[in-house]
Amino acid sequence: MRIGAVLATSIFLVDEIIKKKIPAKLIIKNYIRKNKYIGSKDKKLLYEVVFSTLKKYYGLLEICSEYEISKKTKNLILFNICNKNKINNLNDYYEGKYSLIKECEDESVFKKAINHNCEIKPKLPDWIEKKLSITDNKKKNKFYKSILLEPRFDIAINFSKYSREIVKNKLNNYKIYCKDTEKSPYGLTIQERVPNNNLDKIKKDMFEVQDEGSQLMTLLTNIKPKMRILDLCAGKGTKTIFIKNMIENKGRIVAYDTIEERLAVLKKRTERLKLKNIKITTHLEPYSNYFDLIVCDVPCTGIGTWRRRPESIIWLNRKELERLKNEQYNILKKAAGLCKINGKIVYITCSLIYDENEEQICNFLSNHKNFRLAPISGNIKKYFSEKTLKNLKYGFTLFPDELDSDGYFISILKRTI
Repeated sequence: MRIGAVLATSIFLVDEIIKKKIPAKLIIKNYIRKNKYIGSKDKKLLYEVVFSTLKKYYGLLEICSEYEISKKTKNLILFNICNKNKINNLNDYYEGKYSLIKECEDESVFKKAINHNCEIKPKLPDWIEKKLSITDNKKKNKFYKSILLEPRFDIAINFSKYSREIVKNKLNNYKIYCKDTEKSPYGLTIQERVPNNNLDKIKKDMFEVQDEGSQLMTLLTNIKPKMRILDLCAGKGTKTIFIKNMIENKGRIVAYDTIEERLAVLKKRTERLKLKNIKITTHLEPYSNYFDLIVCDVPCTGIGTWRRRPESIIWLNRKELERLKNEQYNILKKAAGLCKINGKIVYITCSLIYDENEEQICNFLSNHKNFRLAPISGNIKKYFSEKTLKNLKYGFTLFPDELDSDGYFISILKRTI
């Protein structure tokens, strides 16, 4: 493909992603599957252009307003590419049958882009940025810059059966090279991204794909053998499987979700791994005041996973945020009735905004006087430095730039009476 055809295709794909609200990776993957002439270099460039545009979407809109450029997708992509590459002219972008079609505004966009000397960074819309759990501008800029980095490809080993060295050697045999994760004692980072289908043929019961930040959130729950544990938003079960490793066969896990299709995936995974003592269910009536520990990895805006799913920020609106907040609070209320005295609720999001994190914990404690915050700093010290332990009033926030992982929030609540 000529560069102009790549840009024209990128414009089409970005418009499709925003309009249809289908994940970017799925839209791109389906397009490439239908157009088999697209080579590996062109695939890579398509992903780069589309994801760069989605990540910088609101920053580019702001620039268009500043320069009085119309805010159509073509101009966003053209400005971003011309600013980054500092080309001499646009001629190459028009060459070829499927390349860009020349329009009168192109030259103006081009000139303004090559003369724009400030770095174009990702940006949240103002109404979301005001809710960020970051107030320091220096830290905020560091966070925004981290969004441009390629997400790491981490796996969690099945540490009740295998060591990291055994898994590393197995992967090396397939010329898949990896290194130990920085903080998680049970993770590996694969140095070059491998399609999940290829990994599925190799992994058997040795490991699961899981971001290091997600591994650490599960470790911070301080789960112990012999506990009765509820994974209240189990989904496809990545955390459920990690929890199973933590308790080995000494304890009981109930995995619950409202969506049966997700639990069907978890059931297949547990069968493949031959895991016992995990009950998968959509009914919780028998479990009032029963569990020692309840993990609530709740649905959220996913701002902490911005690098992987930048389109979700573009789709987000105030109405959706309110819906998610109501769902999160209802999950916490449900957990309160299932937690036994001296038991704990662990609340986890992959969000970085106050409304979904500290505010939810504050509201819950105001309405549930039989719960209090449980100390979390002791657990955090095992994995993070002292400077990370600031501002732990309602929980701990891990920002993407601190570990080059996804971002998360965790809070632990103990039932007292």
